[in-house]
Amino acid sequence: MFDNFQKAIANQPLYPKVSEIYFDFRKDCASLSLQSLLIFIDTSRIARITMISDYFHEFNQNTWTDIGIFMEQVHNLSSLTIQKKCFTYKFDRTIENIHSIIPRHVKHLQVLINNVNQIKMILGRCENLSTITFDTDNSEFVKDIIKWFADNTFNTTCRRNYRMVAIWLGRKIIQSTENRLDNKRIKLTDHFLDV
Repeated sequence: MFDNFQKAIANQPLYPKVSEIYFDFRKDCASLSLQSLLIFIDTSRIARITMISDYFHEFNQNTWTDIGIFMEQVHNLSSLTIQKKCFTYKFDRTIENIHSIIPRHVKHLQVLINNVNQIKMILGRCENLSTITFDTDNSEFVKDIIKWFADNTFNTTCRRNYRMVAIWLGRKIIQSTENRLDNKRIKLTDHFLDV
């Protein structure tokens, strides 16, 4: 019966004008199949997705695969926010799974981070980023994030909050054999501006 229903609305989603989705994954929702959502919405219209949960660390690999497949089908996504409700980011494997589902074409990203090596991985994966906000569980780590951008980009603006850094990306510094960093500039503001 579900297959017949799916075929009947394949050419006409029930909610064809949806452009923003907010997922609040609760503990009992970890096994939810996002593929079933595809029959209700036109994924070509989705421009913004917010995913929030305190249970990302409890998701099994099938759930991460399901989320990744869903994200691959949202071709016009420009803004993605992935947050935890509480400040605990100690699960390295969970952070890796979160980063693996980020679409390469996203332009505005807010994501969890717990070490500076993840910055390079995210920027290498998402080459169209213009803004990125990093959430972290350590206010001291915010300084390390800002230093990384000072050392590896120029004309970048950072706004920091207690456990968050919002970054408007300038250009990456191309490392030459001479390692010259001429004309490097970074702007830093103590106040956080929501992006």
